[in-house]
Order: sequence, then structure tokens, then C-alpha cells
Amino acid sequence: MKYLILALALSAIVAAPAFAASHSSAVFIEEQDLNGDGKVSTEEFKTGRKVEFVKADFNEDGALSEVEYVGEFEGRLMVRLSQIADPEKRLEENQRQMRQARVRFGVLDTDKNGSISFEEYLASGLRMIGMHDRDKDGFVTDKDVALAEKAAKEGKNDFVQP
Repeated sequence: MKYLILALALSAIVAAPAFAASHSSAVFIEEQDLNGDGKVSTEEFKTGRKVEFVKADFNEDGALSEVEYVGEFEGRLMVRLSQIADPEKRLEENQRQMRQARVRFGVLDTDKNGSISFEEYLASGLRMIGMHDRDKDGFVTDKDVALAEKAAKEGKNDFVQP
């Protein structure tokens, strides 16, 4: 089973999963469901995070420098920004997102040594999967999306959205 998940995760490199775990439960499932079963387990998420980390670690030293972390994000951002027709809005969004990427790097670098270890990177992701798994069954599923939608309708302003 571990090898199957690893094989699926490695094939997911082509699909370029999001480097930062999404705040939207539905998008989170879409991006992190490596085997296509409609749910994301903690183990599946860890495997995907490892693939993302290795992909961004250009110099293969086992840590992400700010240049590696921000550079990987910028590459994906450029693809997304190409969808914005207005050059002024595109520039504004680029500047905002790049500032946020640098802030995120500083937050993830918990030991403040100028790089992000896999453990630091994984810890932030595990916090996100914990927030998405609203029913605490060990999986993020459509049921969790429905619970997030219900909370949103009840006016509960949450860090995680449906």
C-alpha cells in the first residue's frame, strides 16, 4: 500500500499540486487526493507533502531556502496570473502574493535558521489537515466540506472555508 501511494504521489508531480495547503476544503481534496478516491488521509497528505518538498528542493540539500520556497511558488503563481486580463490587476496580485509568500516562509521557518526543514514544512500542513477534518475521522471528505458550508451559513468566520 505504501508503494502504491508513493507511486501515485510521484505521478502527481506532473499535476503540480499546490505547495501551500488550501484553506478551501473542496480545493484541498481536489489538490491532495493522490489516489482519486475522494478523500485525503493523513498518510496520503504526508506523501504528497514529501513529493512537493523534494520537487522544490532544487539543490537537494534537504531544506528549502527562501529562494527555493518563493521561487517554486512564483512559478505556479505566474500560471495563475496569466488568467487575469487586466495588466494592472495582474501586477497588483503578483506583488500581494509574493509579499505573502515571503511572510509564509518566515512563519514556516520556526527555528529561524534561514531554511525550512521537511519537519517544519510538514507540521504546517498537518495543522491544515487537522482544520479541514471537521468530523475528526482521520480523512478530509465531502462530509467535511458540507460541515464547513454549514458553519459558513451559520456565520462562523473560520480560517478554513468550504
